[in-house]
Amino acid sequence: MMRTGFNRRTLLLSAGGALTLAGTARAQGAFPSKPIRIVHGYGPGSNPDTIARVISPSLIETLGQSVIVEPKPGAGERIAAQYLMSQPPDGYTLYLITGGANVISATDPQTPFNTLKDFSYVSTITLFPFVLVVGANSPLKTFGDLLAAAKANPGKLNYGHSGIGNTLHLAIEYLKALTGMKIEPVAYKDTGQQIADVMSGRLDFAISTFTGYHGALANKQVRAIGVTSKETWPLNPDVPPIAATVPGYEVVSWLGLAAPAGLPADIADKLSKAVVTAVARPDVKARLESMGNEARAGTPAVFRARVEADYAKWKPLAKFVSPS
Repeated sequence: MMRTGFNRRTLLLSAGGALTLAGTARAQGAFPSKPIRIVHGYGPGSNPDTIARVISPSLIETLGQSVIVEPKPGAGERIAAQYLMSQPPDGYTLYLITGGANVISATDPQTPFNTLKDFSYVSTITLFPFVLVVGANSPLKTFGDLLAAAKANPGKLNYGHSGIGNTLHLAIEYLKALTGMKIEPVAYKDTGQQIADVMSGRLDFAISTFTGYHGALANKQVRAIGVTSKETWPLNPDVPPIAATVPGYEVVSWLGLAAPAGLPADIADKLSKAVVTAVARPDVKARLESMGNEARAGTPAVFRARVEADYAKWKPLAKFVSPS
């Protein structure tokens, strides 16, 4: 009887264990089984917000779940990043991270997140350079003209950017470090005012995304004299690369999806493949390119390698974060 009881108990325990394992396997294999949220650090209608909404329909179709886009703007993406860090690494909360967040992490020791330690990476979505623009009536016709004028008049030329310590500011600081030119920064909270000042000549030049200056460029109110990609940007082939004048100069930023650190590899791979599928759709690709972006998706490993390389590139520029 003792033997019978032992066998029965063993069978019950084994059956219970099998049910538990089967339930776990079903839970793991069912991802996603509920809606997925994509948070980002900018306001409604911003470039990240628009891109999240451009790819969402395809993600919904591929993953079979709703995708909810939640702007959490403020503090240079710090609010969105900290929110992500408070969430479980289960793939149901994703972060549309920008290259700017990586710049902040690399250069500001007070930043409450570290892009190398606190996030798992899913896939890039887009790559994009920045454009250097002058007013339509500016005597500066090329980047070579600008460089010569800056060296002939140290400290006299000024330029606009969207905030101390962000990618646009440090892209110019990097350029200054390579060329030795002395120019004065002017930070703007409002891109519209910056554009108006470039158009009027109150600013000698500015650096921004093609998207930000799209209307002014199309209406010939400003002129693009350089792009920050190493070579001519295929989507804007008429704008020469700054690297043609300053060898070695290159600043290309990105947007992509990240998750809290510890995201299981199988979930990361499934999400990555869904992004690759989305970005490959002709309608999605065309929309992204119309905004000046190169549609570029890939594996989690490739995305992490890009983050690490950019982090190492920006780290030496930390000294330029604090206003002088």
